[in-house]
Amino acid sequence: MILKRSFIAVFLFCFFSSAAQPSASLSLYSESTGCPSVVEGNKVQMIDDPNVFYDEMLESIRGAKFFIFLEYYIFRDDPVSTSIMDALAEKAREGVRVCMILDYYGCAQHLEEKGHRLSMKPFRNGFLQSYQDSGVDVVFYNKGGILPRNHRKLTLVDGQVAYTGGMNVTDLYINGIEGVGTFWDMSLKIEGPAVQSFFTGFVRMWNSCGDQPLTVLCPEAPAPAGDIPLILLETQGAAIHPSPEELFTALFATAQRSIRFISGYFNPTPAIVKSLKDAARRGVDVQMLMGSSTDMPPVIDKVLMRRATRLSHEDGFTLCVQPGGFHHEKVISIDGHLILIGSHNLDKFSLKNNHEMSILMDSPEIAEAFDAYFDAHAYPDI
Repeated sequence: MILKRSFIAVFLFCFFSSAAQPSASLSLYSESTGCPSVVEGNKVQMIDDPNVFYDEMLESIRGAKFFIFLEYYIFRDDPVSTSIMDALAEKAREGVRVCMILDYYGCAQHLEEKGHRLSMKPFRNGFLQSYQDSGVDVVFYNKGGILPRNHRKLTLVDGQVAYTGGMNVTDLYINGIEGVGTFWDMSLKIEGPAVQSFFTGFVRMWNSCGDQPLTVLCPEAPAPAGDIPLILLETQGAAIHPSPEELFTALFATAQRSIRFISGYFNPTPAIVKSLKDAARRGVDVQMLMGSSTDMPPVIDKVLMRRATRLSHEDGFTLCVQPGGFHHEKVISIDGHLILIGSHNLDKFSLKNNHEMSILMDSPEIAEAFDAYFDAHAYPDI
């Protein structure tokens, strides 16, 4: 019965969205899947340059007056993270509340280059302690376990501006990795009423990590700053409805003309594969972009490439592989106006286990900018 109702909801969404305005299309998606409501009136900046991303983040941190919340899967001990930690410590000394949630596996055992790949190594002794002594509060997610992981990426300043997407905090994005190449990734800077939505999720995650509840008053929602409607999608594995698998299969089912996507680690579930095949078979132009390498061992690279190559044999499905690096982005664009950017990979860890965070927007302008980015990487000779 649940599956039947879900099918009817998706069918009605597909039927009505052909005539719906962009904001109405997003509302129909929200209603059909049971995900959070649409928040109107936002300004969103798509950032694909890591230098711009870290510079913008630092500027917002230095302008903070009340609180700064950060939540990252990887916060590597290197010059980029040090510059951000120095700024956080300075704000903490000024009386700004600074709180960080770091995933234990991704951060306490940060990534280090070794043998042309990445191995795990703890933070230097004392790296965090000096910042904590300055007033930066740090908690680790799931310090005693393997799964799930907190794969989310967030910087939230004063409840006025939020940064989220695929980028972690590390100079690997700037310098690349020997034997892998360039790191490509994408994040968002968000201003407007939707920024308030990040607050409760951060507090909930913080309170799950220890016995020191976060006592910061939720700020009022910021005034409208733009014209982009969006939904914040926070998921935790497959057990909670709507699950990532439900959200993505419903999103692919809405496509009438095109699906263009990048997924850093492409290891989808059968339901995701079926939804992509179904889209291609009904005439949707499905295109996927990936790099020739990942930051995983070569044997895993081959497995991920094999899964993508199998799909490329479907009529209507095009696989574009760019040599010279790793596409770490997690982006899906539907019909040139719906676009999702965040931390969700189309892999079984994101879909079945991890805490993830992504933004689904209805913005022809951002979708157009992504199309230009996609084309420049997938078809560089055109």
